[in-house]
Amino acid sequence: MTTAAVRDDPLRRYPAYDFSRPAQLGREHTRQLEAAFETFARQWASQLTAKVRLRTHLVPEGLELVSYQEYADTLPTTTAMVAGSTAGREEPCVVQFGLDSALTWVVQMLGGKPAGDIEPRTLTPIETALILQLMDGTFELLSACMGPLLPGAVTFSGLHYNPQYMQVISPGEAVIVARFAMSAGEARSTATVMLPAAIVVDQLAESDRHAATAHRDGAMRDQVNDTPLEVSLRVTPRVIAAGEVLDLAPGDLLRFAHPETKPFELVVGDTPIARAVPGAQGSRLACTITTIHEEKTR
Repeated sequence: MTTAAVRDDPLRRYPAYDFSRPAQLGREHTRQLEAAFETFARQWASQLTAKVRLRTHLVPEGLELVSYQEYADTLPTTTAMVAGSTAGREEPCVVQFGLDSALTWVVQMLGGKPAGDIEPRTLTPIETALILQLMDGTFELLSACMGPLLPGAVTFSGLHYNPQYMQVISPGEAVIVARFAMSAGEARSTATVMLPAAIVVDQLAESDRHAATAHRDGAMRDQVNDTPLEVSLRVTPRVIAAGEVLDLAPGDLLRFAHPETKPFELVVGDTPIARAVPGAQGSRLACTITTIHEEKTR
Protein backbone atom coordinates (compact mmCIF):
# COMPACT_ATOMS: atom_id res chain seq x y z
CA MET A 1 0.00 0.00 0.00
CA THR A 2 1.39 3.38 -0.96
CA THR A 3 1.99 6.20 1.51
CA ALA A 4 -0.75 8.32 -0.10
CA ALA A 5 -3.24 5.47 0.28
CA VAL A 6 -2.41 5.08 3.98
CA ARG A 7 -2.76 8.83 4.52
CA ASP A 8 -6.18 8.85 2.86
CA ASP A 9 -7.46 5.78 4.70
CA PRO A 10 -10.41 7.03 6.87
CA LEU A 11 -9.76 4.31 9.48
CA ARG A 12 -6.27 5.70 10.05
CA ARG A 13 -7.18 9.37 9.92
CA TYR A 14 -10.19 9.10 12.25
CA PRO A 15 -9.79 6.87 15.30
CA ALA A 16 -12.75 4.71 16.28
CA TYR A 17 -15.08 6.25 18.86
CA ASP A 18 -15.36 4.25 22.08
CA PHE A 19 -19.02 4.38 23.07
CA SER A 20 -18.23 2.73 26.41
CA ARG A 21 -16.38 5.84 27.58
CA PRO A 22 -18.30 8.87 28.84
CA ALA A 23 -18.41 11.99 26.70
CA GLN A 24 -15.83 14.67 27.35
CA LEU A 25 -16.49 17.93 29.17
CA GLY A 26 -17.03 21.09 27.18
CA ARG A 27 -14.26 23.65 27.04
CA GLU A 28 -16.12 26.24 29.15
CA HIS A 29 -17.09 23.66 31.78
CA THR A 30 -13.50 22.40 31.90
CA ARG A 31 -12.25 25.94 32.53
CA GLN A 32 -14.76 26.38 35.36
CA LEU A 33 -13.67 23.15 37.02
CA GLU A 34 -9.96 23.87 36.55
CA ALA A 35 -10.34 27.30 38.17
CA ALA A 36 -12.23 25.77 41.12
CA PHE A 37 -9.61 23.03 41.63
CA GLU A 38 -6.73 25.51 41.39
CA THR A 39 -8.33 27.51 44.20
CA PHE A 40 -8.86 24.32 46.19
CA ALA A 41 -5.20 23.31 45.71
CA ARG A 42 -3.95 26.62 47.11
CA GLN A 43 -6.29 26.59 50.09
CA TRP A 44 -5.77 22.92 50.91
CA ALA A 45 -2.00 23.41 50.85
CA SER A 46 -2.37 26.36 53.26
CA GLN A 47 -4.63 24.32 55.52
CA LEU A 48 -2.23 21.36 55.63
CA THR A 49 0.73 23.66 56.30
CA ALA A 50 -1.11 25.24 59.26
CA LYS A 51 -2.55 22.08 60.81
CA VAL A 52 0.23 19.59 60.10
CA ARG A 53 3.00 22.14 60.67
CA LEU A 54 4.82 20.98 57.56
CA ARG A 55 5.23 23.22 54.53
CA THR A 56 3.01 21.73 51.82
CA HIS A 57 2.52 22.59 48.16
CA LEU A 58 -0.17 21.31 45.80
CA VAL A 59 -0.03 21.77 42.03
CA PRO A 60 -2.93 20.70 39.76
CA GLU A 61 -1.70 18.17 37.18
CA GLY A 62 -4.81 17.43 35.16
CA LEU A 63 -8.56 17.06 34.95
CA GLU A 64 -10.34 14.19 33.24
CA LEU A 65 -13.72 12.56 32.84
CA VAL A 66 -13.44 8.77 33.11
CA SER A 67 -15.32 5.79 34.50
CA TYR A 68 -14.80 4.93 38.15
CA GLN A 69 -13.08 1.67 37.16
CA GLU A 70 -10.54 3.56 35.04
CA TYR A 71 -9.92 5.90 37.96
CA ALA A 72 -9.52 3.01 40.43
CA ASP A 73 -7.03 1.28 38.11
CA THR A 74 -4.66 4.26 38.40
CA LEU A 75 -4.56 4.14 42.20
CA PRO A 76 -2.36 1.99 44.46
CA THR A 77 -3.88 -1.24 45.73
CA THR A 78 -4.00 0.23 49.24
CA THR A 79 -4.49 3.95 49.69
CA ALA A 80 -6.50 6.43 51.77
CA MET A 81 -9.84 7.34 50.21
CA VAL A 82 -11.94 9.66 52.35
CA ALA A 83 -15.47 9.67 50.98
CA GLY A 84 -18.08 12.36 51.47
CA SER A 85 -21.54 13.07 50.15
CA THR A 86 -23.87 16.00 49.60
CA ALA A 87 -27.34 16.29 51.13
CA GLY A 88 -29.95 14.38 49.19
CA ARG A 89 -27.46 12.61 46.89
CA GLU A 90 -26.00 9.12 47.24
CA GLU A 91 -23.08 9.59 44.86
CA PRO A 92 -19.80 9.97 46.79
CA CYS A 93 -17.11 12.60 46.51
CA VAL A 94 -13.61 11.28 47.31
CA VAL A 95 -10.38 12.89 48.46
CA GLN A 96 -7.57 10.38 47.93
CA PHE A 97 -3.96 10.45 49.10
CA GLY A 98 -1.22 7.98 49.92
CA LEU A 99 -1.11 6.22 53.28
CA ASP A 100 2.52 7.32 53.66
CA SER A 101 1.31 10.94 53.45
CA ALA A 102 -1.41 10.25 56.01
CA LEU A 103 1.08 8.69 58.44
CA THR A 104 3.46 11.62 57.94
CA TRP A 105 0.64 14.02 58.85
CA VAL A 106 -0.18 12.00 61.98
CA VAL A 107 3.44 12.05 63.16
CA GLN A 108 3.62 15.81 62.59
CA MET A 109 0.29 16.50 64.35
CA LEU A 110 1.49 14.51 67.38
CA GLY A 111 4.62 16.64 67.62
CA GLY A 112 7.09 14.22 66.08
CA LYS A 113 9.33 14.30 63.04
CA PRO A 114 9.24 11.56 60.38
CA ALA A 115 12.53 9.61 60.33
CA GLY A 116 13.12 8.67 56.70
CA ASP A 117 10.53 7.07 54.48
CA ILE A 118 7.36 5.79 56.16
CA GLU A 119 6.10 2.38 55.09
CA PRO A 120 2.42 2.60 54.05
CA ARG A 121 -0.01 0.66 56.27
CA THR A 122 -3.62 0.90 57.36
CA LEU A 123 -4.37 3.41 60.10
CA THR A 124 -5.07 2.66 63.73
CA PRO A 125 -8.31 4.00 65.28
CA ILE A 126 -6.47 6.99 66.81
CA GLU A 127 -4.69 7.76 63.53
CA THR A 128 -7.98 7.44 61.68
CA ALA A 129 -9.64 9.91 64.05
CA LEU A 130 -6.86 12.45 63.46
CA ILE A 131 -7.02 12.09 59.68
CA LEU A 132 -10.81 12.37 59.62
CA GLN A 133 -10.66 15.50 61.78
CA LEU A 134 -8.20 16.94 59.26
CA MET A 135 -10.38 15.86 56.31
CA ASP A 136 -13.48 17.47 57.81
CA GLY A 137 -11.88 20.86 57.17
CA THR A 138 -10.75 19.70 53.72
CA PHE A 139 -14.32 18.91 52.71
CA GLU A 140 -15.36 22.36 53.90
CA LEU A 141 -12.72 23.86 51.60
CA LEU A 142 -13.83 21.66 48.71
CA SER A 143 -17.45 22.73 49.15
CA ALA A 144 -16.49 26.42 49.31
CA CYS A 145 -14.18 26.26 46.27
CA MET A 146 -16.61 24.31 44.08
CA GLY A 147 -19.46 26.65 45.05
CA PRO A 148 -22.43 26.24 42.67
CA LEU A 149 -20.73 23.30 40.93
CA LEU A 150 -21.94 21.12 43.82
CA PRO A 151 -25.57 20.93 45.04
CA GLY A 152 -24.54 21.45 48.66
CA ALA A 153 -21.83 21.05 51.30
CA VAL A 154 -19.84 17.79 51.29
CA THR A 155 -19.79 15.92 54.62
CA PHE A 156 -17.73 12.90 55.67
CA SER A 157 -19.28 9.48 55.10
CA GLY A 158 -16.46 6.92 55.34
CA LEU A 159 -12.80 5.96 55.02
CA HIS A 160 -11.77 3.29 52.50
CA TYR A 161 -8.42 1.67 51.76
CA ASN A 162 -9.00 -0.36 48.59
CA PRO A 163 -10.42 1.48 45.57
CA GLN A 164 -11.48 -1.82 43.94
CA TYR A 165 -13.73 -2.75 46.86
CA MET A 166 -15.25 0.64 47.51
CA GLN A 167 -18.94 -0.33 47.48
CA VAL A 168 -20.40 3.14 47.04
CA ILE A 169 -20.20 3.58 43.28
CA SER A 170 -20.56 1.29 40.27
CA PRO A 171 -17.44 0.61 38.15
CA GLY A 172 -18.95 2.06 34.98
CA GLU A 173 -20.21 5.30 36.50
CA ALA A 174 -18.65 8.46 35.08
CA VAL A 175 -16.53 10.51 37.48
CA ILE A 176 -14.53 13.73 37.24
CA VAL A 177 -10.97 13.34 38.55
CA ALA A 178 -8.56 16.13 39.44
CA ARG A 179 -4.95 15.12 40.10
CA PHE A 180 -2.47 17.08 42.20
CA ALA A 181 1.28 16.85 42.72
CA MET A 182 1.82 17.14 46.48
CA SER A 183 5.05 18.05 48.21
CA ALA A 184 5.22 17.97 52.00
CA GLY A 185 8.68 18.90 53.20
CA GLU A 186 11.02 16.65 51.22
CA ALA A 187 8.37 14.04 50.40
CA ARG A 188 6.67 13.93 47.01
CA SER A 189 3.36 12.22 46.34
CA THR A 190 0.12 12.45 44.39
CA ALA A 191 -3.39 13.26 45.59
CA THR A 192 -6.69 13.16 43.72
CA VAL A 193 -10.21 14.48 44.13
CA MET A 194 -13.04 12.51 42.55
CA LEU A 195 -16.49 13.98 41.96
CA PRO A 196 -19.46 12.12 40.47
CA ALA A 197 -20.01 13.42 36.95
CA ALA A 198 -23.80 13.18 37.34
CA ILE A 199 -23.81 15.73 40.16
CA VAL A 200 -21.38 18.17 38.55
CA VAL A 201 -22.91 18.00 35.06
CA ASP A 202 -26.37 18.63 36.52
CA GLN A 203 -25.06 21.67 38.37
CA LEU A 204 -23.21 22.94 35.30
CA ALA A 205 -26.37 22.60 33.20
CA GLU A 206 -28.38 24.46 35.84
CA SER A 207 -25.73 27.17 36.00
CA ASP A 208 -25.81 27.49 32.21
CA ARG A 209 -29.59 27.93 32.24
CA HIS A 210 -29.39 30.67 34.86
CA ALA A 211 -26.46 32.33 33.09
CA ALA A 212 -28.26 32.22 29.74
CA THR A 213 -31.38 33.84 31.22
CA ALA A 214 -29.36 36.47 33.07
CA HIS A 215 -27.29 37.10 29.95
CA ARG A 216 -30.35 37.65 27.79
CA ASP A 217 -32.00 39.99 30.29
CA GLY A 218 -28.81 41.83 31.10
CA ALA A 219 -27.65 42.08 27.50
CA MET A 220 -30.93 43.60 26.38
CA ARG A 221 -30.96 46.08 29.24
CA ASP A 222 -27.32 47.04 28.72
CA GLN A 223 -27.83 47.40 24.97
CA VAL A 224 -30.79 49.73 25.48
CA ASN A 225 -29.03 51.76 28.17
CA ASP A 226 -25.85 52.15 26.10
CA THR A 227 -27.52 53.05 22.80
CA PRO A 228 -26.44 56.59 21.78
CA LEU A 229 -29.34 58.97 21.11
CA GLU A 230 -29.25 62.48 19.68
CA VAL A 231 -31.37 64.88 21.73
CA SER A 232 -32.51 68.21 20.23
CA LEU A 233 -34.54 71.25 21.22
CA ARG A 234 -37.19 72.08 18.62
CA VAL A 235 -39.29 75.22 18.13
CA THR A 236 -42.69 75.22 16.43
CA PRO A 237 -41.98 74.42 12.76
CA ARG A 238 -42.82 76.82 9.92
CA VAL A 239 -43.78 75.83 6.40
CA ILE A 240 -42.25 77.90 3.54
CA ALA A 241 -42.20 77.53 -0.21
CA ALA A 242 -39.31 75.92 -2.05
CA GLY A 243 -38.62 79.22 -3.83
CA GLU A 244 -38.05 80.98 -0.50
CA VAL A 245 -35.54 78.28 0.50
CA LEU A 246 -33.64 78.77 -2.77
CA ASP A 247 -33.58 82.55 -2.28
CA LEU A 248 -32.10 82.37 1.26
CA ALA A 249 -28.82 84.21 1.75
CA PRO A 250 -26.53 84.93 4.70
CA GLY A 251 -28.09 87.63 6.90
CA ASP A 252 -31.71 86.78 6.05
CA LEU A 253 -34.17 86.46 8.95
CA LEU A 254 -36.86 83.79 9.24
CA ARG A 255 -39.73 84.32 11.64
CA PHE A 256 -41.13 81.31 13.52
CA ALA A 257 -44.54 81.38 15.14
CA HIS A 258 -43.22 80.15 18.49
CA PRO A 259 -44.40 82.20 21.50
CA GLU A 260 -41.61 83.49 23.70
CA THR A 261 -43.24 82.01 26.81
CA LYS A 262 -43.85 78.55 25.29
CA PRO A 263 -41.25 75.86 26.16
CA PHE A 264 -39.35 74.15 23.36
CA GLU A 265 -39.91 70.50 22.48
CA LEU A 266 -37.13 68.14 23.57
CA VAL A 267 -37.03 65.41 20.90
CA VAL A 268 -35.14 62.21 20.20
CA GLY A 269 -35.20 61.71 16.46
CA ASP A 270 -38.73 62.76 15.57
CA THR A 271 -40.26 61.71 18.90
CA PRO A 272 -41.04 64.43 21.49
CA ILE A 273 -40.10 63.21 24.97
CA ALA A 274 -40.33 66.39 27.08
CA ARG A 275 -40.63 70.17 27.13
CA ALA A 276 -37.79 72.43 28.21
CA VAL A 277 -36.84 76.08 28.46
CA PRO A 278 -33.45 77.37 27.27
CA GLY A 279 -30.79 78.44 29.73
CA ALA A 280 -27.07 78.25 30.40
CA GLN A 281 -24.62 76.39 32.59
CA GLY A 282 -21.48 78.44 32.89
CA SER A 283 -20.36 79.25 29.36
CA ARG A 284 -22.40 76.45 27.79
CA LEU A 285 -25.96 76.53 26.52
CA ALA A 286 -28.32 74.30 28.48
CA CYS A 287 -32.01 73.60 28.94
CA THR A 288 -34.23 72.98 31.92
CA ILE A 289 -36.84 70.24 31.55
CA THR A 290 -40.28 71.42 32.63
CA THR A 291 -42.52 68.47 31.77
CA ILE A 292 -42.11 64.86 30.61
CA HIS A 293 -44.48 63.46 27.98
CA GLU A 294 -46.34 60.42 29.27
CA GLU A 295 -46.25 57.37 27.00
CA LYS A 296 -49.58 57.00 25.24
CA THR A 297 -51.03 53.52 25.08
CA ARG A 298 -53.35 52.46 22.31
